[in-house]
Amino acid sequence: MRTRITRAFLTAAAAGATIATVGFTAAAPAGAAAARPAQNSMPVISTVSYGGYEASGRDFRYVTSLIRVPDMAENGLYPQAYVQLSNGSVASGDTYTRAGIETCIVATFVNPNFTCPNGVQWVGFIEAFHNSILGPFFTHFVPLNLVQGDGVWFSIYFDQPGNELHYVLTPPTVESCSTGPQNQCYYDHEAFGPIYDHAAGLADYTNATGTPVPLPIWAEPFRLTQFLGGALTTYNGQKGSWVGPWTTSMVEATSNGLPFPQGSVRLSPSTLWSDGIASNGAVRNSDAFGLWRRVDA
Repeated sequence: MRTRITRAFLTAAAAGATIATVGFTAAAPAGAAAARPAQNSMPVISTVSYGGYEASGRDFRYVTSLIRVPDMAENGLYPQAYVQLSNGSVASGDTYTRAGIETCIVATFVNPNFTCPNGVQWVGFIEAFHNSILGPFFTHFVPLNLVQGDGVWFSIYFDQPGNELHYVLTPPTVESCSTGPQNQCYYDHEAFGPIYDHAAGLADYTNATGTPVPLPIWAEPFRLTQFLGGALTTYNGQKGSWVGPWTTSMVEATSNGLPFPQGSVRLSPSTLWSDGIASNGAVRNSDAFGLWRRVDA
């Protein structure tokens, strides 16, 4: 029987998502706030196409989160939502790895040789770059039987002694890739001795050529997706949620990539909250957030 991560279970607050070009719609909950959420003493990274949270100031070997299927595209834009380990902030590094959700349309833009099965709309994807000029050294697409409101666990683990990257996708139903007791799909690949000094959970609006897409004005605010059960581990074994013994920054997209109020906020995360989900061995505070499309302030 299908087990869903439902709206009833995900009651706490807000959402997120990201990528290429085409269509989507999602209604804002009644009374949803349009304003940028308040963050106490938290750095803000302003971009034109990304939203979420990022950790820095340590080297990270592990990141995980349950990501809700994004509400379908708006105004011709399809999103990606993923967790990431990287050697630079947001998309500034050239060595990084990602695992998350995108639409079949996005997947076929990225890899024209990939074909989604009939009736499948969503894909779990994995990609890893070592010097991005040379392109990804590992990619994989997993067609998933998902609908809006479902949640998929994604994790990335860098095994330093073995110099390998390990990925686990845990969808809510048994899929063709599932081999674990909870529907897990496992993948691994040789690494190239990366130093991942940033870890993030992001919504990413980028077109098929990898160019960030400035986000248009929205008529009303709405929640795009949620990241739940977020957990990180550093190279020396320190564990936390999106907060820990490192710097946590909020990532938002503005009309011009400049910080508010110089730019109008178009995409931003909610404040961090605690969802009570055990992740990476424990229940932790500040492990969840939502991503919201905003109305110009």
